[in-house]
Amino acid sequence: MKHHTIKTLAAALLLTGMVAVACHKEGDTTKATVQNISNTGCSYHTDKQALEEKGLFDDNDSVSYSYSHGTLSITHHNLFVNCCFEEGGIDVDITVNADTITIREYEHDGPLCDCICRTDNSFQIAHLPHGTYTLVFLSWYPEPYSITVTI
Repeated sequence: MKHHTIKTLAAALLLTGMVAVACHKEGDTTKATVQNISNTGCSYHTDKQALEEKGLFDDNDSVSYSYSHGTLSITHHNLFVNCCFEEGGIDVDITVNADTITIREYEHDGPLCDCICRTDNSFQIAHLPHGTYTLVFLSWYPEPYSITVTI
């Protein structure tokens, strides 16, 4: 009887360990990385005079996304950038903390011009397991924007 109980206990512990390892791997976001950053270029330039005549936030930002094989593809539509960003491009940094992914989009090193423009910025977050995440965009004006996605 004792021998059977020990085998059952050992099997239960082994199964529990396997489940714990499987759960950890399914939710492991430590390898999430940004890749394939691209943009549509300036959709229009806005100088100081135009900003005074038109509200800065008349055109709303929006986000679209899709998920396939561990990669979340995101497009941030109507992102405000300095109109000389095209020389240096746009960088995207992410910070993953449990189920929150903080996204910072910014102009890479380059000259600054006396104008701004809008662009559609696309990028991918690779090595992202299935789950529900809150995406927080820090570059959103006038304050951060967040969206919850289930992938």
